[in-house]
Amino acid sequence: MLRDYERKSGTTFIVREFGDGAELLENYQTDFDLILLDIQMGGVDGMRTAAAIRKVDSSVIIIFVTKTAQYATHGYAVQAQNYILKPVTPFAFESELERSLGQLQRREKASILVGSRLAPRRVDLAEIVFIESQKHKITVNTLTEQIVFTGTLKEYEDVLTAHNFYRSNSGYLINLQHVTAIEGDDCVVSTDERLKISRSRKKGLLEALTNYIGGRLR
Repeated sequence: MLRDYERKSGTTFIVREFGDGAELLENYQTDFDLILLDIQMGGVDGMRTAAAIRKVDSSVIIIFVTKTAQYATHGYAVQAQNYILKPVTPFAFESELERSLGQLQRREKASILVGSRLAPRRVDLAEIVFIESQKHKITVNTLTEQIVFTGTLKEYEDVLTAHNFYRSNSGYLINLQHVTAIEGDDCVVSTDERLKISRSRKKGLLEALTNYIGGRLR
C-alpha cells in the first residue's frame, strides 16, 4: 500500500522495518517522521514501545495498527495520532498517511533539526529561546533543556534569520519571540537570562524587534 501511494502521489519514502518493539528501541534514533506500530507483539508490545519512544522523541508521529480497537483507545497516553484496524484497507491507510504528511509539512515550517549528525533531534522553533556558540560548541537553549553539540552559529543564522531570530553578538542567536526587554547592553529573554548585545548590532536588534512586534500586531 505504501509503494502504491508512492506511485500515485510522487512521494518518496525511506522505509525501515523492525521485527518487534525491542528491535525498534535498540539504538533508537530520533530521525523518524512516522512509525506504524503494531500493538500486539511478543516481548515488548506496541504500547510499551511507544511509551519508551516518547521518553526520547516527542515529535515522531505514531499510528497504531491493531486487530482490536480497545487497545488503541489507550493511545492518548503516548500521544498516538490515530489507529488503523486490521485488516488494513487502502482507504484507511491512505487517509492516515495523507493526514500525517500534512502534519509533517506544517511542522517543517516551524521546526529545525539540531544536534550531532549521528543523533539529530527535531525541535520546535517556538521552544528555542536562544542558541549560543562558544569554542566550536553550539548550545541550543530551549524552554526545558540545553542541547550541546559541535557546530557553527553561522549555519543556524542563515536558516533562522527568516524565522525572527537575530544575532545579538558573535556568540548569541536570539529568538525574538522570547525577548522580554532590552536593558542597556543586555537582551533579557523569557528564561530571565541576560544576553550581551554588541554595540554594532544593537541598532539592528532594535529594528528587528520593532518589525517583529509590528508584524504580530497588524
